Amino acid sequence: MSSDFIGIADWLVGNASSHSDLRVLTEQFVSRLNASSMQIERLNLGVMAVHPEMAGYAVMWEPGMKQCIEVPVRHEDLQKPTYRLSPIRFVVEQRRSVAFDLTDPENVSGFPVLNEFRAKGFTHYVGFPIPYGEDGIAILTMCTRRESGFYPEHLAGIETVFPVLSLLINVVETRRLARTILRTYLGKDTGERVLTGDIVRGGGERIEAAVWFCDLRNYTAMTSELGSFAMIDVMNDYFDCMAEAIWAEGGEILKFMGDAILAVFRIDGDRAKAQAARAAVRAAQAAIASLAAVSDQRVAAGELPLAAGVSVHLGSVVYGNIGAKSRLDFTVMGHSVNLVARIQGLNGSLGEAILFSSEVADHVAAQSVGLYPLKGVREPVAVFKPQETT
Repeated sequence: MSSDFIGIADWLVGNASSHSDLRVLTEQFVSRLNASSMQIERLNLGVMAVHPEMAGYAVMWEPGMKQCIEVPVRHEDLQKPTYRLSPIRFVVEQRRSVAFDLTDPENVSGFPVLNEFRAKGFTHYVGFPIPYGEDGIAILTMCTRRESGFYPEHLAGIETVFPVLSLLINVVETRRLARTILRTYLGKDTGERVLTGDIVRGGGERIEAAVWFCDLRNYTAMTSELGSFAMIDVMNDYFDCMAEAIWAEGGEILKFMGDAILAVFRIDGDRAKAQAARAAVRAAQAAIASLAAVSDQRVAAGELPLAAGVSVHLGSVVYGNIGAKSRLDFTVMGHSVNLVARIQGLNGSLGEAILFSSEVADHVAAQSVGLYPLKGVREPVAVFKPQETT
């Protein structure tokens, strides 16, 4: 029997380079465990992860599933009774294994979920902590309906596999963490470029895009009145309104700059100029509407209102790496970026929430607001706003 687990460990090591997806790894792992006659009838491999929104995720398997399912675990989920009154919490916090004879009603009274498993006919529940990396923790739980439960030699055997499984989880989670961090701080497309090795200073490409720029009104005055720490919540509400609208229309946020956002809606094989322009304007309209709703709630609560200005321009930009030798940044540069920022500067003085250039106006229902001289631009620029509906 021990040779079965030696074989599983050898398989894990021998195929380490192909184990990049924990869901697929779990499917193959449970298949090999059951081939050793363990008779696992429910398995859960949970991983506590570093993520701005998620506390971790769990990969679940039961017989009859076409494939394992991956369930996200949010930070708020860790405060719910489902987790707080579960054996998994004990395994995570104490880093100790657990085993419960589910045929004994008194043995399951402390954890409500064990009564549920007992009602489903499971006879034995076991859980193991699997530390990985420096401070990471994964949790493996298994259930069986075998009348006598899991055999002691099986449980001893599976623990001999954990050192190898720990290394693989560490590799998979390191990759996932790198992707998460890069997407969180750089955006999806830029993050993927960095992951694939596009990190040479000076490297770049010229792209066509709708360039989108927004700015929070009265930011300095609000910060002075509320204080910097109180402004963090204000900024998060504001950025949520802007970002969700951008992402909903397929845009990519390149930078958060103080109270401003620079985003692009690429023009490529999947999106023509007209589509990019319309997507950017729709995003602007949705963002302003969302912020207005948040502002109304704030005013009703006796707080300061929120307002923002958004500008859009359609043009060519250089997209690539700039910076010092050991501190680089992905950004877009060029006349189009300067122009959209200058147009945005008119939002406040003209009292308009959304303004855009003639290049955008060619593709959307637009209303002229006049010609304006802009700093750094030779000729006065025709500026437009969305056409008012009656």
